[in-house]
Amino acid sequence: MDDVIIPVAFFLILAGAVVAVAYFQSQRNRERDRQWAEAMEQYREVVERARSEQEAARLQLVEIDYRLKSVESLLRSVD
Repeated sequence: MDDVIIPVAFFLILAGAVVAVAYFQSQRNRERDRQWAEAMEQYREVVERARSEQEAARLQLVEIDYRLKSVESLLRSVD
């Protein structure tokens, strides 16, 4: 009976160590995933802001194009 106690205790300690390592690695991965999600959210906000600014610039260019065509037609009518 004494011959069984040492191997069983060894495997129980080994199993506990494996579980502890797996737990801490999963916690580290969870923290890394949370940081990645925060970074992606900030990236989405920047992209959305850039899209809105690009849309505003495009609208200004359309307005300038319209005004330029009006000026061109006025100049052509003067000739």
